[in-house]
Amino acid sequence: MRPDYEVIVVGAGPAGCAAANYLARRGVDVALLEKAQVPGQRNVTGGVLYTDYLPGYSFEDAFPGFREEAPLERRIVSHEVVVLSEPRREDGKVSYTAGVISEDSFLSRLGVSGFSEGGREAYSVLRAKLDRWMAAKVLESGGAVVTYTSVSDLYMEDGRVRGVVTGSETVTCNLVIDASGVTSKLVERAGLRGPLTPEQTYHGVKHVFKLSPEKIEERLNLKQGEGRAIFYLGSVMKGVSGGGFLYTNKDTLSIGIVVSLDSFLEQSFEQVGEVAKPLDILEEIERHPAVAPLLEGAELAEYSAHNIPKGYKTMLKRPYTHGFLATGDSLGAFVKIGGLIDGMRRAVATGIMAAETYLRAAEKGDFSAGALSRYEELLGPIYRDVRRSGLNSLLTEGKIAYRLAPKLLTAIAGKRFEANPPQSAGTDSGDSIKKIQNLTGLLDYDEDKEYSHIKVDLEKASSQALKLWVPACPVNCYTLVLEKGVYASFRDLYLYNLRQLTSRGLDEGRARREALAETLRDIARARLNFDHVACVACGTCGVIGPSDIVLFDHERDGHGVRYRYG
Repeated sequence: MRPDYEVIVVGAGPAGCAAANYLARRGVDVALLEKAQVPGQRNVTGGVLYTDYLPGYSFEDAFPGFREEAPLERRIVSHEVVVLSEPRREDGKVSYTAGVISEDSFLSRLGVSGFSEGGREAYSVLRAKLDRWMAAKVLESGGAVVTYTSVSDLYMEDGRVRGVVTGSETVTCNLVIDASGVTSKLVERAGLRGPLTPEQTYHGVKHVFKLSPEKIEERLNLKQGEGRAIFYLGSVMKGVSGGGFLYTNKDTLSIGIVVSLDSFLEQSFEQVGEVAKPLDILEEIERHPAVAPLLEGAELAEYSAHNIPKGYKTMLKRPYTHGFLATGDSLGAFVKIGGLIDGMRRAVATGIMAAETYLRAAEKGDFSAGALSRYEELLGPIYRDVRRSGLNSLLTEGKIAYRLAPKLLTAIAGKRFEANPPQSAGTDSGDSIKKIQNLTGLLDYDEDKEYSHIKVDLEKASSQALKLWVPACPVNCYTLVLEKGVYASFRDLYLYNLRQLTSRGLDEGRARREALAETLRDIARARLNFDHVACVACGTCGVIGPSDIVLFDHERDGHGVRYRYG
């Protein structure tokens, strides 16, 4: 029986659009299925797009005319890592120490910064614009782009993938290419890996600030059309393994953090009084006197959150099965080397490689695992890149690297600066609930009033001594409910307890000790509340799990957050 399509591609990000466009331009009957109402509305990147890669597998190969037509923001002309000490306030002034690792520095030449991996050309991009453009190219090439469509399962016949199951129908094909990203359930359905864990996952949150092109160029010493990429490390990260970034767009600034999820969870418990939510670390960077002047007068336009696979821990050992290939973040094709956060160009490469694999298999009409095993051979350079990032992680992602190395760098090569106390452009006001409500108020949602894509066993969840979904959720989906009040972070609860104890006249040291002990007891006995209305579908709660308590899946029929920048 003839299938509905020759190929179904799930997910209209860089990998999915590259695969679909490559196939459509060669006459293949391909359908690109996207859960959002408009491609790009649900995707987030930092983001810098590095265009140089393997000959035949670049953005230009996937989308001819890419440099001339794509909605690129600014060409990145410089990268640097800035290691910041925490600011000290004294006599109405603020002082801090900063050390800079530039592209031509000794450490960069050693490969620590990762900048040598970037290639000759890079551009800042916003995914809401980029993904919409790429999907339009698929349409121009003759492919079908079907939005409002979440894929819930793989359709199997005789142990082979023969299509996909959506919310409304089963669609058949010769090959399914999974490009549904880090939250993919299809790779699990295909038996290629189990659920991701916090140890395998990076978590990112980001602000987009509006600022005129003239002010961006003046403040960052740029010419028209030029951009900079700055990465921040140091004690501003509150002991959490990770770093911050600032990228210049045409008339916006993207500033965010990327942290190891397991490290954040550890610190949110071990430093209850210091680490609240990932947002609070981002705000620490935004308030820093080295950063705040860049944001002065800027208008906060968007808040977003997204998970990223640690490629060296998640890259599929076997990326195929009968009738199925995994690409992009679903595959784990992500590289982080020093300050280089680099997933999009490899996503595109894997999309082209998957398309080539299909074309070869179609010549013989054989879509078995054996015929598709060529894909693993094509992925050889991607596997090598991911392995190198794993080796780099031993140096740059351990506790020593994130805690000791920045201190040594600022002590040896850092310069001391003094400034007036900055006025933050961020959202530093109120507790976590109020701050998050202000931020989600900036976002556009299409709420599904009849269905929740996250299933939570509240009785089991409430019985857990450590309710780590609460601090890790970038919005207010999870809260602690006590007779004292409702709390969206452990720190807010700790500060409440501390205020109560100090009001009784306890000395500071004793009050802090007793507040910590009381907070841990409160967390254990609190009732967990869950509300998905403001969810941004990052999948963090599902990664924390376990699945018998929290089960994350995709929203249906185009519902959910609709990012304007991404």
